[in-house]
Amino acid sequence: MLLHQRMKRSQIKYSISDIAKLSGVKAHTIRIWEQRYGIVKPKRSDTKIRYYTDEDVKHLMNVSVLNRNGIKISKIAELCATEIQNKVCNLENVCCTHQMTMDQLIKCMVAFDEMLFEKILNAAIIQHGFKTVMLDIIYPFLEKIGILWMTGSVTPAQEHFIANLIRQKIIVAIDGQVVTQNSATKKIVMLLPQKEMHELSLLFFAYLFKTLNHHIIYLGANVPFADIQPVVDVYQPDYIFSVLTSSINMKQTTQAFGVVAKNNKNVKLLFAGSQAFHLSKTKLNNVHCFCSLNEVLKFKP
Repeated sequence: MLLHQRMKRSQIKYSISDIAKLSGVKAHTIRIWEQRYGIVKPKRSDTKIRYYTDEDVKHLMNVSVLNRNGIKISKIAELCATEIQNKVCNLENVCCTHQMTMDQLIKCMVAFDEMLFEKILNAAIIQHGFKTVMLDIIYPFLEKIGILWMTGSVTPAQEHFIANLIRQKIIVAIDGQVVTQNSATKKIVMLLPQKEMHELSLLFFAYLFKTLNHHIIYLGANVPFADIQPVVDVYQPDYIFSVLTSSINMKQTTQAFGVVAKNNKNVKLLFAGSQAFHLSKTKLNNVHCFCSLNEVLKFKP
């Protein structure tokens, strides 16, 4: 099974623009590194089209890490792959920056390396704390992965692999938070509506609200609109919180949440995400839309 997985992985082919996006090194620079120093050697398909393997991607990312940290490309070219890897590991031990951690996470994604992912992320959490890692490493990392996915530079399997590992980490962090009921504790229903499937942001906000000692009812992704009102009737929350990133059926989403807001005027509806601005058009007093992640972080229920 493992051999089969490795064979499947080796069939992933990257263009020079793909590895430029993954590594942060310009395509023109990569070509120079190839021609002058032989840093990477692209393969050719049956139709003579150049491509790179996941091993090429990991090697080039190691090279870019060393180069960004002051080692000349001519010196790097004199090292074998093992020596380059060792220097990267030594550099990480001495000077572990957020950018370096993101680079390592991308390599984990490319290689489907769960063990290394755990090692890197756990070390970052121990050093910086979970909240800082989420805000300064995971969020920028996920934004980059989203762009890479939309441009076809990473496969859906790679994106799902890394997203599910991060999801597991957030759930563990949520479970570690204990809410002590007091007069300041609010009740918050958290959900993604129909057609919204990417719940990492919602999970992270659930973690944040629990750290503020608020009680959460977490409904998850793709919740039918008809299921919202029965939960509100029973739980009687202070807030309903959702993240909107999909433009699919946004008219229906806006109308459905508008009905929820009108039927529950004592409940505040909060929306974050790139499509949240659509809800501001409802002009209802109990609907609030956040324009940025920072606005959500500053919000105190």
